[in-house]
Amino acid sequence: MPSLTNEQLPALAAALIRLRGETLGRIAEATGIRTANLSVWLRGKEQVISAKRLVGLLHHLGVEGGRLRTDVLHPWHDRGALDDSKLVLGTLLANTQPVWLFQDEQPGLIKTRFLLAGDVLIRMEIEPGVDQALDLVTVVRVDRVITTPTALAGVPSESLESARSALLALAEQAAADVGDEELLEGLMFRLSETVDSNIASPQGWQRLEQALRFAFNAGAQPADIARVVDAHFRSGGNADMPPTE
Repeated sequence: MPSLTNEQLPALAAALIRLRGETLGRIAEATGIRTANLSVWLRGKEQVISAKRLVGLLHHLGVEGGRLRTDVLHPWHDRGALDDSKLVLGTLLANTQPVWLFQDEQPGLIKTRFLLAGDVLIRMEIEPGVDQALDLVTVVRVDRVITTPTALAGVPSESLESARSALLALAEQAAADVGDEELLEGLMFRLSETVDSNIASPQGWQRLEQALRFAFNAGAQPADIARVVDAHFRSGGNADMPPTE
């Protein structure tokens, strides 16, 4: 991914402002940049804004070091041809990041989608335009599409952790429902990325994967496995876990 240039910044910032539904007044309060100066700069006209304030502006809009931040859930709303999403994702997502798109089958005018790109998580509400109604899969490279009957509008968005956990649980359910071995392997990789690498050895993760495969093949549901694990650690006793070998 090439470095951002000063010429790219106004258009990128303007797209992020629209995606996030920000106002210039709210941004001015958060960054200390005068509304009039910000308005002129966003139109691509010459305006002196210090580098420090530009860094603060981009951080407020969800960008740090030329990439989308990984410590927040990005709430976006786009419509029609999804031009703003296309610009931001094409500029800020590294080509090497695995990209998962979560979609549901719920009816309605506004569609809720989640995009998990590496450690970046975006919650997207997509509204059709007058003459176009595109979806994210048509404007961004996607490695895996996960379709769930559960309404994604109900996925908790109070924090990055709660949204990520809920989405991985939905993906786990989808893998169990269709017997998708490849998706299960991807889930295990994602789960191992979310915890401190010192918690378990590679052999430990392999045993966990084997146990989950055994359970799913035997017809267990994610909720069944969760109850077993919960009972084990709450009681301090030995849970009846499926064999791993």
